[in-house]
Amino acid sequence: MTTSPCTVPSRKLLASALVLLVSLTIPLTGCGESKQEQATKSVCGARSDIKSRIATLQTLTPSIAALPQIKTEVSAIADDIKKIQGAQGDLQPARKQQVQQATQTFEQQLKSVLSNLTTNFSISGAGTQLESALKQLASSYTQALQPIECS
Repeated sequence: MTTSPCTVPSRKLLASALVLLVSLTIPLTGCGESKQEQATKSVCGARSDIKSRIATLQTLTPSIAALPQIKTEVSAIADDIKKIQGAQGDLQPARKQQVQQATQTFEQQLKSVLSNLTTNFSISGAGTQLESALKQLASSYTQALQPIECS
């Protein structure tokens, strides 16, 4: 019983195909990011989002109509702080310490700004108070989170 070379794959062809598949999968296994790299991306992404949300807040005209958007932006900033805090455990020790200190400082300043805004709020000075709070928030970001290196 003879078999035609066209009906049965040769062992060389199978071996070549196997070598090709193995050589293609080896580079793919190295493409994953380490936990430290993922944490760094998470921190930098959240930091960038906080910056853009503060910029958005600064463009708003202080008014009662803007309050829902202000609340949305401030809530998103709080969520970003939580993302940063969640990623801190996977950072390298020196970076972890820097990020923890920066986040803690920014969070305290954010709470202070919001507390001052709500406890000393007056209808007559609402616009001025809101503008001042947003300036303080931007300054807090610049002092605490901007120095975190992200490239």
